[in-house]
Amino acid sequence: MSRVSDKSISLLLQQFMDCTGHWLIVADENWQASDWLTAGSHDQRTCTAISNRLEIARGAKAAGIDCQFNDFDFSAYSDNSFDGVLFRVSKERASSHHVINQSLKLLKPNGKLVLSGEKNEGVKSYVKQAGKLFGNPVNSEKHGRAYIASIELHSNETAPLNDKNYAALRPIQLADNLSLESKPGIFGWDKIDRGSAFLIDHLPAFLKDYKSAPQTLLDLGCGYGYIALSASEFGFNRIMATDNNAAALLAVKENLKPLSHIEWDALATDAGDDIAETFDTILCNPPFHSGFAVDDQLAIKFLSQTKRLLNRSGRALFVVNTFIPLEHKAKPYFTQIDVMANNGSFKLISLKH
Repeated sequence: MSRVSDKSISLLLQQFMDCTGHWLIVADENWQASDWLTAGSHDQRTCTAISNRLEIARGAKAAGIDCQFNDFDFSAYSDNSFDGVLFRVSKERASSHHVINQSLKLLKPNGKLVLSGEKNEGVKSYVKQAGKLFGNPVNSEKHGRAYIASIELHSNETAPLNDKNYAALRPIQLADNLSLESKPGIFGWDKIDRGSAFLIDHLPAFLKDYKSAPQTLLDLGCGYGYIALSASEFGFNRIMATDNNAAALLAVKENLKPLSHIEWDALATDAGDDIAETFDTILCNPPFHSGFAVDDQLAIKFLSQTKRLLNRSGRALFVVNTFIPLEHKAKPYFTQIDVMANNGSFKLISLKH
């Protein structure tokens, strides 16, 4: 699957061409394939961006756009400082509500919030809620599967939308003896991912095949840290957790704090690209697919970085859905590739130089 531009974002950028003043673009993972050069400033408009995804923030900066990388923390911006906010609604309701609420503070009087998205993502409901919040009910315009609406800020006489206290970490009881900090904005934020649990169940058998006990571990795409924390019980003396998601990094840092007996770090990277050291063990539950479509570019990125980051005698263990042909995609990068386990839903792929 090659990445294609998002129709809802294309609608935003088309409308953005005619905008004037100072605008803020709020960009999440939906902006992966977007051309930031078309979103830059011109004589009548200046543009700022904020993203919770590292590679998207880098793309904006490479196009000359001032972009912050954080978990949609808008505190660096003054109230009533933007003429407009562009937002392609998120998959997570709490984060969409959070952005709409924050836009109310950030916009100047009569400033505009431009929302886009697809019907099954709730965009029509978000437009209705934002219209009520902004004192300016409007209708969405339909463009195929995508919808767009421009909501002008007239007045605010209603309570903010329920964002589930989006910005705050909160304890999640994941099992009888396991409570970890997590929050909306992280994939599977309120549960143990079944693939990750499958990997951890088989980790003892995986580690037994080492000639000498591995000492260093990389959790590649760590989320809130379930794999890294679970693996900390198996004798590693150094653990690195990395993700491209700002919310995940906030959570994993909090969840690894109790590991006072282990040297650990949590680092923002794009599939480990900024990490210089190598590791005895790499564990990964990668975001390779949407539905049944597999993102080949992402698979190549994770596999090539894993090859670079793995010690010559080290081993990596990936968990993927059974329909993902990872064992075939890995052939250009690894000489020893084994399907260690398969439960009908997930499979574990062991990789070695």
